[in-house]
This record gives sequence, structure tokens and C-alpha cells, in this order.
Amino acid sequence: MESVKKKARKSIHDAILKWFDQQERGTVLDVPAGYGHLSVRLREMGFQVTAGEIDPAIFKVESMPCIYTDLNRGINAADGTFDYICCVDGIEHMTDPYQAVQELARVLKRRGIGVFSIPNYSNIERRVNFLLRGYFTKPLTMERYRAEGGNLFNFHNSILTITILDFMFRLNSFEIIEILENAKKIKQYLYLPFVLLLRGANLLTSRRYKQANRTDLTLHSKVILGGNNLIFIVKKV
Repeated sequence: MESVKKKARKSIHDAILKWFDQQERGTVLDVPAGYGHLSVRLREMGFQVTAGEIDPAIFKVESMPCIYTDLNRGINAADGTFDYICCVDGIEHMTDPYQAVQELARVLKRRGIGVFSIPNYSNIERRVNFLLRGYFTKPLTMERYRAEGGNLFNFHNSILTITILDFMFRLNSFEIIEILENAKKIKQYLYLPFVLLLRGANLLTSRRYKQANRTDLTLHSKVILGGNNLIFIVKKV
């Protein structure tokens, strides 16, 4: 295997590659591709891979197409080009995640599959931390911003909770068909009594309340008791 450094967590790549290994081979857009580790692995598995990256200079895979891609604006590819799109740790970095998901949907074929990994901002630990601290992710400083070259795409700019993410998917004809976990976080289970309390209270509410507040998602085991990341498998319908 061509040696290329990972930019995302190893467990995220492992979970995604395990899923892809069970799929029919086809064309894949991997964006943002980072250094190209996932792109290489997918190519070695028999997929036809195109990489997309806002900073193509960091892409280290020779003999693989890497197109400049700013997901806040657009993807340089025709409608319905790819069988799969793979977006690992991408849309939370966008200042316009709605545009990003719209563009990813546009270049995906009808009935094509999208794979998205994002931070799990909806698990119980993050919810408690928000209650205590008032933020989901650590505040940024101007010093860090300057140290990163003034590039906003290096930061988590969009805090996408599960209901917002689901709405963005549905808005672009994406249906969630599976949620994968890359790594369990045992610490989450310290909050299990609180989770059980929330679920018990939910049982006492009306169907209309459950539907309006999407408790099927907010109390989903892989979400509320999930680890630091979630991986969504979606189908374009």
C-alpha cells in the first residue's frame, strides 16, 4: 500500500473502509481528501477514485486526479458523476454546510450512496458539557487563527446537531439508511441514568411531540450514547 499519512482518526477510516469493502465497486469522490490516505485505500480495493481538496498542495497521491474543491462554493464535476461520495470530517469545517451538502448531492448519481463522518455533537457527554460550559467545541482565539494561516477551513465552523444534519440531508433528497460507529466511548455510560430518565420522560409524551422533536434521532442509541464521531450512510432518492 502506498504510504500516505492519515488526517482523520484511524478508527474512522477503518469503519468506512470496512463498509466500502462490502459494496459494489464504482466511482468515488473523496472530499476533502487531505493527504490522500483514504483515497489510496479505496483505489486499492478496486474503486475508481477522484480526490477533491481545497488545498491540493497537501495531496500526496501520485497518478490520482485531485480537483480543487471548495465545498462552500462548488465542486468542479458534472451532475450525477459519481456512484459514491465520501466526506470525512468535512462539512463541519464549512461556513456554508448547506451548500456543501447540496453540491455533494448534485454530483452523486440517483440512488447513489453518500458516506459522511462528523463530530457527534448530540451525544450525552457533549450535551452535559454544553450545559456546564456553554459551548460544544472549544472557543477559538485570534492567535490560533493566525497560526493556521487565516484559513477558516481548518476549524469547526458549523456545529451540526443530529436534527439539523437530518434536515440538510432530507433537503437534498438524502435518506439516512445506516449509522456507523467508529469507536465506543465508555465514559458516555456514566451518564446512562440521565439517558434513561430522558427516555422514560419521552415515553410519556404524545406521538405529535415525538415527531415534532425528532426524539427518534435525538434519543437514538448510536447518537446519544455514541462516541466522538458518527458516520452516516445516506442514499440519494
